[in-house]
Amino acid sequence: MTTRVGIIVLSGTLDKVLPAFIIGTTAAAMGMEVGMFFSFYGLNAIHKEKHKNLKVSPVGNPAMPMPVPVPQILTIMPGMMDFATSMMKGMMEKHKVPSLEQLIQQAKDLEVKLYPCQTAMTLFGYTVDDLIEGVEKPVGAATFLSFVNTGDKSIVLNF
Repeated sequence: MTTRVGIIVLSGTLDKVLPAFIIGTTAAAMGMEVGMFFSFYGLNAIHKEKHKNLKVSPVGNPAMPMPVPVPQILTIMPGMMDFATSMMKGMMEKHKVPSLEQLIQQAKDLEVKLYPCQTAMTLFGYTVDDLIEGVEKPVGAATFLSFVNTGDKSIVLNF
């Protein structure tokens, strides 16, 4: 029985993109067929340059652990996004969590289908040349949903 996992990545923040790739690569390693659909700001996760600079936003994220308690209002201060991103990357390194670049490579190695959204590409003026190697040809939502729906069991997750 084929299980197909469809992961929709709409956010371009590191704290949303990482779990999407972790679940995608885990499902693929378990023998499931996985397709990830990157739309709107999520498209930056597979952009050649922009994926290297994804950030963590502490604004509106009260569950984010801080080394010292920080009132939520202070998260809007200049430099807090860079601080939060640096802190997240440091925690990942300390706990040996793969980087985004490593997760992208794992996804490709595990034959996860990486689908860029054609509509978002048009909206942001991206071309296929702007994207990392190994992604599928840009598709619309109907094509992605058809991929997910043709499995014997389908699971759809949104990030």
